[in-house]
Amino acid sequence: MVYPFVVLDHNNLLMKLLNLVFSASVLSCIVTTGFAQAPKYSNEFLSIGIGGRGMGMAGAVVASSDDATSAFWNPAGLNGFQSNVQISAMHSELFAGIAKFDYATLATHIDDKRTIGFSIIRFGTDDIRIHLILLTDPDLLIIRGSQVFR
Repeated sequence: MVYPFVVLDHNNLLMKLLNLVFSASVLSCIVTTGFAQAPKYSNEFLSIGIGGRGMGMAGAVVASSDDATSAFWNPAGLNGFQSNVQISAMHSELFAGIAKFDYATLATHIDDKRTIGFSIIRFGTDDIRIHLILLTDPDLLIIRGSQVFR
């Protein structure tokens, strides 16, 4: 005789539900870690990188830097270059030319065991106009920049 109803296995159903909940929680952790890496600090411009080699390796050059750019990536690598003096410079325009990122470094050997390096990093926006708006009550004179409106 065949019975018209289905027997449910509660243990199997519970395991499927637990697997679904576990998979959803793991997936949500993976998705939210991308948002947790958002820049939050004023010196985030330092994560832009210096030099074609270092930027081409996505910052993995830290362990192998042995030229003048190691003043930025890993100062211990300054002892690795062979010439007496090295100069490195970089200019980059970001955000459609609004921001300019400049880097220059000079590295030289003092003696057999010591090296010194000087670096300059500039990240700035040039040609920002200052607009002053002043209102005077009697004439309603508006002064904006160097123009006067009545």
